[in-house]
Amino acid sequence: MTDLERLRHSASHVLATAILKIWPEAQFAAGPPVENGFYYDVDLPHRISPEDFERIEAEMKKEIKANHPFEKMEVSRDEALALGKKGRLAALGDRKEPSKFKIDIIERIPPGEKISLYRNGDFIDLCAGPHVMRTGNIGAFKITSVASAYYKGDEKNPQLQRVYGTAFKTKKELDEYFAMLEEAKKRDHRKLGRELEIFVFDDDVGPGLPMFLPRGAAIVEELEKLAKETEFAAGYQRVRSPHIAREALYKKSGHLPYYAESMFPPMELRVEGELQQHIDASARSIETADKFLRESLDIVFPALKKGELSNEEFIGALKNLPDEQRRNIELAAFNRLYAVARWAELPPPDRYYLKAMNCPHHHKLFAAVPRSYRDLPLRLAEYGTCYRYEKSGELFGLMRVRSLQMNDAHLYMTPEQFESEFNAVNEMYLNYFKLFGIEKYLMRFSTHDPTKLGQKFVDEPELWKQTEEMTRNVLKNSGINYVEVPNEAAFYGPKIDVQAWSVIGREFSIATNQVDFAQPRSFDLRYKDKDNKEKVPICIHRAPLGTHERFIGFLIEHYAGNFPLWLSPDQVRILTIGDDAKLVDYSMSILNELRAHQVRAEIDKSTDQINGKIQRAEQLKVHTMFVIGKRDMEANAVSVRVHRKGNLGAKPRAEAIAGILQSIKERRPQ
Repeated sequence: MTDLERLRHSASHVLATAILKIWPEAQFAAGPPVENGFYYDVDLPHRISPEDFERIEAEMKKEIKANHPFEKMEVSRDEALALGKKGRLAALGDRKEPSKFKIDIIERIPPGEKISLYRNGDFIDLCAGPHVMRTGNIGAFKITSVASAYYKGDEKNPQLQRVYGTAFKTKKELDEYFAMLEEAKKRDHRKLGRELEIFVFDDDVGPGLPMFLPRGAAIVEELEKLAKETEFAAGYQRVRSPHIAREALYKKSGHLPYYAESMFPPMELRVEGELQQHIDASARSIETADKFLRESLDIVFPALKKGELSNEEFIGALKNLPDEQRRNIELAAFNRLYAVARWAELPPPDRYYLKAMNCPHHHKLFAAVPRSYRDLPLRLAEYGTCYRYEKSGELFGLMRVRSLQMNDAHLYMTPEQFESEFNAVNEMYLNYFKLFGIEKYLMRFSTHDPTKLGQKFVDEPELWKQTEEMTRNVLKNSGINYVEVPNEAAFYGPKIDVQAWSVIGREFSIATNQVDFAQPRSFDLRYKDKDNKEKVPICIHRAPLGTHERFIGFLIEHYAGNFPLWLSPDQVRILTIGDDAKLVDYSMSILNELRAHQVRAEIDKSTDQINGKIQRAEQLKVHTMFVIGKRDMEANAVSVRVHRKGNLGAKPRAEAIAGILQSIKERRPQ
C-alpha cells in the first residue's frame, strides 16, 4: 500500500467514526482505499444525501483535530467473534445489534490466519491495516458522493449505501485534484464527441456499439495510416480475418471456457437438406408427444399432477384404463422415446461466435504455411474488429464498448529473439507516447496466481515461471517504468497493461502487450530450427494504440478536442468575405489544390458575415482557417487563422499551402 493509499484508508475509518457520531445504529461492511479516494459501505435506515456531507465532514474534522493514535490489536478468532456479537466492531461501543457484516467477514477468514483490529479513539474496526500514525496525520479531505452497492457486489445480498471521499496530504493537492475534475468535465469525450460530431450511439443499433461520423472516421483513418506506416517500417506484414468463427476455434485457443463470459452468445446454424428435415421432424415428434401426454395424464390422473400417486400406484392405475386410452398413452410415450433417441444420434449443432480476439485467427494464418527459423520473427498485423459482451452497467462512452477495432499484431519468434522483439515493441510504445505528447505513463506487469492454475490460468506452472521471468528481465534491463501486479495475467500468459495520463493528469488504460506460451502449443504451431527439428514459437500479442474506440476517447480528452493539424477532422476551412464570383473561383482553386494533396479541406459557401463563419469554425475546433477577401485574392495570398491562436496574418498562397502540407507530413504536435 502506498503512503497515499494508507492515508486514504485511515480517512475511511475517520469517515465511519463521524457517521457513527451522528447515526450510532449504522452498520459497516468494507472501507478500502480505491483509485482517487476511499469509500465505506454502510447499512443505515437514514438515506445519506449530499445535504448530509457538511455535517459528516464537521465530525471528521473533530476526529482529526483530536489526533487519536491508530492502535493495532491482534486477537483470536473467538475474541473477534465475541466483539462482533456484542456489536463492538465498526462501532463506538457495545450495541444491542451484532456487527453482522464484520461477523460474516470473520467467518470467511481462513483458519490460522491472523486477525487484527484497529482503534482510533472510541472506534474499533476489523482491519488488516496499515494506517497512518494518528488521525491528525490525515491531511485535506472531502466527501464526494454516495451511491448504492450490494454487499460483496452480489445482488442477492443486502443493498448498502457507499459513501465516497478523497484525501490528500495537503489542501493544495486536494484543490488541484478538484480543479482537474472540473477540467475533465469540460473535456469529457462523450460531451465533446457529440458536440464535435465525432461519434454517436443509437438505441436501434444497440448499447456499446459506437458509430463514427465522417469527422470521427477521419481520425480513425489517420490512426490506421500512422500504425500501418510504423509497422511496415518495423517489418510487419498485414493480414485479414473474418468477424466470426466456429466454436471449435475458441475451444482450441482456450477462450472457451476461460473467456466465455466476455463473449457474445453463440449462433447455431441450421443444417441444410435432409439432415435438417430429420432434426425438425424429431423436434415436432417430441413436442407433439409432450403435449398429448401432459393433457391426457392431467385429465385421467388429476392426483398425479398433485404428486399424490407413487410410481407403483400410477402403473397399476394405467393398467386399469380402457384398452384404447391406455394404448394411446403408451404409443405417445414410445414415440417420444424414439424421437429422443433419434435426436441423440444427430450431430451437435454448428455453433459460431463473434470474434472476441484476433489471435486465434492469426495462429491459423501462421500454421497455414510451413515455417522455418529463417522466417522468424514473423509479425502479423491487422486492425481487426472484435466483439465483447461487456455488461450494460459497465459500458462507458468509447472507453467500454462491445464493438472495438484493435491495433493488433502477433509476433512469432524463437526464445533467442524474445528480448529484442519485446524491446522493439516497447520502443514503439515510447515513440507513440512522444508523438501524442504523453509524458506520464506506467507499464503494469500482470502475473498469474499459482493457486488458480487450471481455473483462471492455463495449468502450465513451469512455463508461467519461465515467461514471467523473461518478461521481468526485459523490463528491468530496458529501464521502463513498471509495477508488478499479481493475479491479473491473461489466461495464457503474463501481460503488460499500459496506463497513460492525459495532460490534465487523468489516468487511462490505453493498450496491452501480452506474452503467450500456451496458445502456440494448443494450435500445434511449429517451425524448423537449424537442425531441422520442429520447435514451438513464442508469441507476443501487442496493441500499442489499443482500440480505436478507447484511444480516440483518450485523445479527445487529452487534446480537449483541439487536435493537431495532422489528426484534426477539419484540417483547413476556407472562409470567404463576400460572394463575388471571382473571389469564389479563387477560393475554389485553393480548395482544389489542398484536396489534391489529400488535405481535409472544406469551404464555407454560406452568405453569413465573416464573423459568423469564424465563430462556427471555432466551435467545431477547425484547426486552420484561410480567410480570403478581395485584397488576399489580388495579392495571391490568404489570411491565416489558427484555432486557439487567432489571426496569424496574411501569407502568400504557396507558402501557406506548403506550411500545411509540411506540418501534416511531419505530424507536428500543434
